[in-house]
Amino acid sequence: MSYDLISEDKTIVNDVLKEDFALERIIEANRRSPRLNVPPITGIDIALHIFYSFSEIGNKEICKLFGRISSAKLSKLKKAVKDEMHNHNIYSYGMYKINTAVAYAVWGIDVADLEKRRKKLKDLKL
Repeated sequence: MSYDLISEDKTIVNDVLKEDFALERIIEANRRSPRLNVPPITGIDIALHIFYSFSEIGNKEICKLFGRISSAKLSKLKKAVKDEMHNHNIYSYGMYKINTAVAYAVWGIDVADLEKRRKKLKDLKL
């Protein structure tokens, strides 16, 4: 009977060790991947206008979307989108342009939520 308890304890310990190992791998992957801090958008109307007007956006539209940002920040934002486009085999027409839908997805800009908020603002007449 004592042997059964020991074998059960070993399986529990092994399961815990496996979970810790998986957690360490996730932490290591996050440490290696670049962190992307996305600045706030300048306005709901501007974000929706850019999303529906342009299939691909460049530096001018990104600066309009986020306001005044540095060229290094602009490059980081575009690089994250280009990497995601490469992973999904999405190509752009222009060399310096990025896909708008992919960019909004990578940057975490939810168009449906923006539309809902814009509608609410119109209803409140603000």
